[in-house]
Amino acid sequence: MHISLDWLKDFVNIKKDLNPKDLGNMLTLKTAEVETVIEESRNFDNMVVGHVVSLEKHPDADKLKIAKTSVGKETLQIVCGGQNLKEDMYVAVAKLGAKVKWHGEGDLVEMKKVKIRGVESSGMICAGEEIGIEDPDAGEHDILDLSAIKPKPGTSLAEFFKKDDVILEFDNKSLTHRPDLWGHHGIAREVATITNSKFKELEPEVKIPTKGESVKVDVEDTKLCPRYCGLIIDNIKVQGSPHWIQKRLLATGHGIHNNIVDVTNYVMTELGQPMHAFDKKYIKKGIVVRKAKKEEKITSLDGKENKLNENMLVIADHEKPVAIAGVIGGENSGINEKTTSIILESANFNAANVRR
Repeated sequence: MHISLDWLKDFVNIKKDLNPKDLGNMLTLKTAEVETVIEESRNFDNMVVGHVVSLEKHPDADKLKIAKTSVGKETLQIVCGGQNLKEDMYVAVAKLGAKVKWHGEGDLVEMKKVKIRGVESSGMICAGEEIGIEDPDAGEHDILDLSAIKPKPGTSLAEFFKKDDVILEFDNKSLTHRPDLWGHHGIAREVATITNSKFKELEPEVKIPTKGESVKVDVEDTKLCPRYCGLIIDNIKVQGSPHWIQKRLLATGHGIHNNIVDVTNYVMTELGQPMHAFDKKYIKKGIVVRKAKKEEKITSLDGKENKLNENMLVIADHEKPVAIAGVIGGENSGINEKTTSIILESANFNAANVRR
């Protein structure tokens, strides 16, 4: 579990002179094991904003270009194969000594001065996936385009992307018996107690409607699902999430999808309560929480077809399963850009069954 120090500060007054590594040690000794303390900015050492001042074809490779790239006080020659690379473009540059992941996969590779097909290259112009930056508009061989903002060449990428958070990585096994710690609010309470700091209780202003359409929920197996709550929300507009939500989700290991999916992940990461949203138009006659039927199948949101068995709990409507309870939603009821009404789920499922 990844916990953001910046996020914790919403709930607890963490002293400025408290070293994050010391806090990690305190939590390990008194609460649960903190495996690693990650300073986000360290992942961007020797990475800066670059400005492509000139571009020419590589003399010995059709798909490669030679980019003279200003990085502030110096101009680097970099060989690059990015399909969208063009002159006067603002880009992310990994200078010598920086560590990146080729195409976002495998181990980190340190940048060194090399010759590519006989042409010297001092660094790398990066795609978002190679430096851990979400870039949903990028094509398969596109590099990260910062031209819309035109930041000053030489600006640290950590500064530009505001990667100034510190992440505490907890060993999940050490938290199994402490569901009160499965989110930022619970960890903040623990930090407040350990450091004798002021703790801010969460006091959400929630108004549950007493009129309007309600969702019919039938729970057939109350041992595997002791409680299931569903709420209809209309007039939804699916769009991108605010930057501050994206920043926190990315820092804690989540992907970015849209405002509806992201806010369910946000609440789960803050409070430890998983949530899920279904597109209402795909739910026929209400929700049924039941065991799967023999050889029943569901295609999940990751595009995989899953063959179910009779020990698995599913969320269904009156025609088909729409989610594997506590695991993943179905592709047949997912949120998309045309969604206008949702059924919001908050439930408790039997932990052992979900784990199996």
